[in-house]
Amino acid sequence: MNKYFKALLILLSLSLIVVPAAYAGYLYWTTKDAINGSYAKNTDKSDLRKNDVDPSMNHVSILFLGIDDSESRRKNGQSADKARTDAMILATFNRDDKQIRLISIPRDTLSYIPAVSYYDKITHAHAEGGPKSSMNAVEQLFNVPVDYYARVNMQAFVDIVDELDGIEFDVPFDIDEPTKNDHGRIKVKQGHQLLNGDQALALARSRHIDTDLGRGKRQMQMIEAIIKKAERTDSLSKLDELINIVGDNAKHNLTFTNITSLASLYSSNDVTFKQTQLKGTDDMYNGVYYYNPEFTDVYRISNLIRKDLGLAKGRQEYLLDYKVISLYGSLIPLEKIDVDAINKEFNSKPAEDSVSTESTQT
Repeated sequence: MNKYFKALLILLSLSLIVVPAAYAGYLYWTTKDAINGSYAKNTDKSDLRKNDVDPSMNHVSILFLGIDDSESRRKNGQSADKARTDAMILATFNRDDKQIRLISIPRDTLSYIPAVSYYDKITHAHAEGGPKSSMNAVEQLFNVPVDYYARVNMQAFVDIVDELDGIEFDVPFDIDEPTKNDHGRIKVKQGHQLLNGDQALALARSRHIDTDLGRGKRQMQMIEAIIKKAERTDSLSKLDELINIVGDNAKHNLTFTNITSLASLYSSNDVTFKQTQLKGTDDMYNGVYYYNPEFTDVYRISNLIRKDLGLAKGRQEYLLDYKVISLYGSLIPLEKIDVDAINKEFNSKPAEDSVSTESTQT
């Protein structure tokens, strides 16, 4: 397979799995307009970075956001920046190890959202301030820099899977889901299937059979399925249409140079992919479901990310969740909190081991 076509599809696959998807880099000059057309310079350097980063020289992180967006929702007045994220994956790119780590963050994860100053489902962060709000929420959760984002919508997912003539997937259960436009149903039987775009989207979004963790696992398995299909695709004739899909359905803050740097390094066969899911428990607060993250796993993942990015190991007391749990016993949704006041109260509190953080990094 042409190296750069493979690079396009691998990076495209990373976005696709964010359920919906499409973003990528291809080194031919003909792609530059499409990449530049979906580029949005609407974020600055992470406050957790001392210096600017460059994917051609540094380990970086990219937050992939799949937004709950469709033509019917736009007709009803919902703008893309007010959409909730239907899925969220933080990816780290480590140049030394040629490793890409994918961290699935369940959409209902109870997290502090700086844009509104309270804990809520992390899916709501995007609706409160677009990609920057989601990036800030993830930074607050793990105390790690989020350098870039790629936001994609459902139509891109459907169109790209269809452009690849479907993907093979072991469907874990019968699905009967509404279509993306809520017109009709998508039905697929359990077992090994060749899924078209609508079927793949229905399976990736399904939340009624298993848990958010189960859905996250399916999404990351789809990355592998898409990459396998891409590796069997030799035709460059599909490229123009794929590029148009990307340009029409994605927004990101990576420049064309950033993307080509990533593609040139991470397109080889010896790149290692690692997958991690944020563990937690199912909780109800005032009749509303939340996915309550286990602090030990938040701390574990925080240090995995820091290691991937070449940063020093963090201390548990730097994490807001640790301070809130230490002071109040649990994370409470929808109650305004003053982070500065939390820090002051925590720092004046006698040291004690109120939150266990023993875990193993993998």
